[in-house]
Amino acid sequence: MPKPGLLFVFGDSGPQLSDAEFNDWYDNEHVPLRMAIPAFRTTSRWVAVDGKHPQYLATYDLASLSVLDEAPYNTFAATRSPREADVMRRVQLLDRRTYDVLEPVFEPAPGYDEARGVPGPMLTAVQIDVKPELEEDLNRWYAEEHIPLLSKVPGWRRSRRFVLRDAGPAKGTDAAKVSGQPPKYLAIHEWDSPASFETAEFEHMASTPWMARLLESADVWDRRDFKEMRTWVQG
Repeated sequence: MPKPGLLFVFGDSGPQLSDAEFNDWYDNEHVPLRMAIPAFRTTSRWVAVDGKHPQYLATYDLASLSVLDEAPYNTFAATRSPREADVMRRVQLLDRRTYDVLEPVFEPAPGYDEARGVPGPMLTAVQIDVKPELEEDLNRWYAEEHIPLLSKVPGWRRSRRFVLRDAGPAKGTDAAKVSGQPPKYLAIHEWDSPASFETAEFEHMASTPWMARLLESADVWDRRDFKEMRTWVQG
């Protein structure tokens, strides 16, 4: 049985494209084309609340990453509308990554509708790179300490982990210059509201000795916070 995957795309409209035009194209042309493919289970668009760039994020939950190598998806770059070709030429950044789901898969909060998989409305994305000899420790920390503590934070919905498969700029984006390899590990945590970050449970989760040791030794530990703009659900 194919394993599910994640298509994860950072975006910035840039000086040649207004946010309004970028978002209208994304919501009314780009995403509907993809949601017409049954293997695209959910698509969510997010906007940063941490004052950092890239400002936008799109997450696509896929039944399998193989859908990206099959028609009709693999024909989209060659069959773009004039509008989409123009947007892709002017957009500043579309930084595209694909990820495999990393096991174990953690149980979501009670009452979370896994069948629909509706996320948010707040998302934290944490990208981590550690030296190979520390990967086992990182994975044990997630499974044995970090996710169990996260699940006790009021307003937590679910946490998922992924491992990078591929990365690069979206095809046809003249302005997008994506260099270097993103971190190997990605974690996505979903919340009811940013109020979760102010709780005693969150403070305890973020201040354990095990976490401090990993933070100190990590090559990359990057956290981004976003709020949901819109979600599309298959069916």
